[in-house]
Amino acid sequence: MSIPQAQIDKYLQLSKAAIENCPEYPEGKYEGRGVVICGGGLKYFTCAWVAIKMLRHMGCQLPVELWHLGKKEMDNKMKKLIEPLGVTTRDAYEEVKTHPVRNKPLGGWELNPYSIIHSKFEEILFLDADNVVILNPEYLFETNEYRKTGAIFWPDYGRLARTRDIWKMCGVAHRDEPEFESGQIVIDKKRCWRELNLTMHLNEHSDYYYKYVHGDKETYHMAWHMLDTKYSMPSKGIHRLPAVMCQHDFWGNRVFQHRNLDKWNLRGENNTIAGFLHEDLCKKYLKELTNKWDGIISDKPIQDLRDRELAGLIDELKEKRYLYIREGHDQRPMRLLNGGLIGEGGNALEMIWWMSKPRGVPTLNIGANQDNITCTMTRDSVGVWKGAWLQFEKMPVTLRVIG
Repeated sequence: MSIPQAQIDKYLQLSKAAIENCPEYPEGKYEGRGVVICGGGLKYFTCAWVAIKMLRHMGCQLPVELWHLGKKEMDNKMKKLIEPLGVTTRDAYEEVKTHPVRNKPLGGWELNPYSIIHSKFEEILFLDADNVVILNPEYLFETNEYRKTGAIFWPDYGRLARTRDIWKMCGVAHRDEPEFESGQIVIDKKRCWRELNLTMHLNEHSDYYYKYVHGDKETYHMAWHMLDTKYSMPSKGIHRLPAVMCQHDFWGNRVFQHRNLDKWNLRGENNTIAGFLHEDLCKKYLKELTNKWDGIISDKPIQDLRDRELAGLIDELKEKRYLYIREGHDQRPMRLLNGGLIGEGGNALEMIWWMSKPRGVPTLNIGANQDNITCTMTRDSVGVWKGAWLQFEKMPVTLRVIG
């Protein structure tokens, strides 16, 4: 189905206005070099921990900003864990109060260019949280290619075909060249200010552009061409490992191992990937995090024992083994541990359990944290806990004692 020309014209006019109204670069606001990573929440904080530990192991001394989307993605425990590694955490939901965006709240892909623009650094290595360096990447700022253009992008596997709508949507003539893989970017914000702001404009209209490209990566590509700006790109393509994209410098040396399809898992198995360098060291850092952090994101205690009835139920429920049944889908053993954690049978959406009393009815809650409830159950007349899954399929759930 073709895009109506009127719609294309509308967004071309919007992007033209964004170019014409781009704010002046704020001299003196940004300074120095640093690393920017977007890495909040259980999955991406776990990956960011490994990525930052590897940066430090390889000798990178650049300060790091770790961006996240609100308190649901980063609590005080996590901040205290990561800050000794030379990391400042940045809450994008606080930042948008001063620098608002059209598509509130920010999503994951949109956060990437937003964090680059509003980072305190002037020159930035942007790194996806699941991207591991195997060399100190600071030398990339000193390459002739970076000095010439102020921007290094890396190639993706594919090339945008001439028939892809995004070319005419952005008013750009077709080029037979690689798509961008934005798991790593080296950029001089001052030299590329207009291009970054145009990229952000495209991401602020992600409800339109993301239908025709995959996330934020091609918005950089299009913005640079819309402004007829040169960029640098290493000529060596991706070295493919199972679930991993390996990227290189201008001399063909592997620098980045982007584990984009097999992210580090705090509470489960982590696959061994043939050819992935320093994997044992990465897993050592992952084990270190497992020993320091339970994966729960909340500054509140899990269980509230002030209500006697709930305290009694908590004492009754804990340390028993149950059969957890998601009716019509699956069932598995589950153990509710003392303190509110879920042991056996838990996963990213079923990490903790706690009791509450909405409308005076004792209710068992299971979720990723207290602000992200996965299912709720109440006890029936024969002592079986029954309720509903609140995510996705919303199927009935049952919890029966088995030991």
